[in-house]
Amino acid sequence: MTVDGLTRAGVHSHCKLMILRCSHCATLLAPTMAECSWCHGTTFVPVESCGVGSIVSFKVVEREVDHLFSKIEPCTIAIVELDDGPWVYSWVTGTVPTTSDGRIRVEYTSMGSAGQLPVFEVSSGQVRQSALA
Repeated sequence: MTVDGLTRAGVHSHCKLMILRCSHCATLLAPTMAECSWCHGTTFVPVESCGVGSIVSFKVVEREVDHLFSKIEPCTIAIVELDDGPWVYSWVTGTVPTTSDGRIRVEYTSMGSAGQLPVFEVSSGQVRQSALA
């Protein structure tokens, strides 16, 4: 996969949440995609995501925090539907309500350790508008 000469790690090194735009059909894709789900293209351009979205599904899991398995704490892993369109696997900080009258809104805060999954925070109020809308 090529992303304007950057490796996948290079795309993730930005401080903003970067997603991919297919060079062939302009479909917006999650940053981990190797092939466009629409046209099957493999050349992408990194674009900045608006960084806000809604939780589609989530689960609280136990995760080691010191790489020695001596400290394990609960963490929330989720699928977030970005307002830009792509769905991304992510970690979520803050309390995720177990019942909600509407969609649970989240905002991007950072990349996880070693640039793995992005981290989102449960939004307590208004979230910023989409940059790509």
